[in-house]
Amino acid sequence: MTTDSIVTALIGAGVRRASRQVPMSKHTSWRIGGPADYLCVVDDVTQLEAAVQVAGAHTLPWLVLGGGNNVLVSDQGVEGLVILNRLRGMAIEGEPAARADDARPDSLRRAELACGAGVFFARAAQYSAHQGYRGMEWGIAIPGTVGGGVVNNAGAHCSDVSRALVSVDVLDQEGKRERLTPSDLAYRYRQSALKASCVTQSRLVVTACRFWVEADNPEAALARVEELRQHRLRTQPVKEASAGSTFKNPPGEHAGALIDRAGLKGHRVGGAQIALLHANFILNTGRARASDVVNLIRLVQSAIQTRFDIRLEPEIQFVGRWETNELQSILEVAA
Repeated sequence: MTTDSIVTALIGAGVRRASRQVPMSKHTSWRIGGPADYLCVVDDVTQLEAAVQVAGAHTLPWLVLGGGNNVLVSDQGVEGLVILNRLRGMAIEGEPAARADDARPDSLRRAELACGAGVFFARAAQYSAHQGYRGMEWGIAIPGTVGGGVVNNAGAHCSDVSRALVSVDVLDQEGKRERLTPSDLAYRYRQSALKASCVTQSRLVVTACRFWVEADNPEAALARVEELRQHRLRTQPVKEASAGSTFKNPPGEHAGALIDRAGLKGHRVGGAQIALLHANFILNTGRARASDVVNLIRLVQSAIQTRFDIRLEPEIQFVGRWETNELQSILEVAA
């Protein structure tokens, strides 16, 4: 096995695992993507900071991923260093869990769910309910991590990050740590200041999040989580490889309904297919390439524009090495 100075530097800096030329198809929910030049896994903020410093010392671009949801990695892979965020601590801080006869006012029942950015939303929803708190049930429908959700303002069932978030801890490329509030993040529908600044390579990394929760009966909270979990199983293709919703919902419409009305359910380009269960999901049927997904997105946009005069905007992020102008047409937003 050949040694590499960057891998050696990462391991020497305390990073748990580091290697080179790692297929990103192993680390994305779409199971698509060429190799990262370098990839490492971090378990705590100190390791994350060390990885960023090593990248800076070697003038490497760097990108942080959580669960690999909501991203399409180029077939040509990713230049520089991909850092897999596995910061997964979690705790309730504040008021104790409610008893069944708890009659305290809501203002006195409030607490905070503190969790590392690498915690999956579904786990956060289940954990807080088990502890006897409500408020995060909607997270059971979010496929990615809370860190990615903070960046993308993820949401479901009439709630989203912007409504539930108390604060977020971030780390910049110089190692400076800062705590931000929702007002700092300029939240809009599936958009934030963090997302706007990391279309290709992230420069401000989410390390931890805090969400509002309220004391409740554990059985009642768990029942709501299970109800929403069953709804997701009925309405979304959760077993197939996808990135979640492909397009943002245009004002007053649902992207999936528009695609369905256009007769595109089940349509395929190469190994990419529009899901039969929910038309806003593009599936990897087994051998899809990033180029297949891009071409299918382009086809869907053209069909919806022609039939409904509506421009669908991708919700997913495109990362890695893309040819000049390869994404220009699908990322154009209607004026």
